[in-house]
Amino acid sequence: MGRAKDVFLDKLEALQTEYAECKIDTEKFEKGLKDLGITSEEEILFEKLDAEEARYNFKMDSAAEQAKK
Repeated sequence: MGRAKDVFLDKLEALQTEYAECKIDTEKFEKGLKDLGITSEEEILFEKLDAEEARYNFKMDSAAEQAKK
């Protein structure tokens, strides 16, 4: 059972990273969540809010790097 949870968490983290790094859009992110079995609106909102914060930080970091150049 522990291995299945690890696989799930790895897939969720990869999905969140793709979204945070602007590699996928919101629609693909939400579809990915549903594909992982996260289907309730509350869970989707929770994961989306978390990923939105990471996306914001990624964009701010990218802007800071561009400003240095």
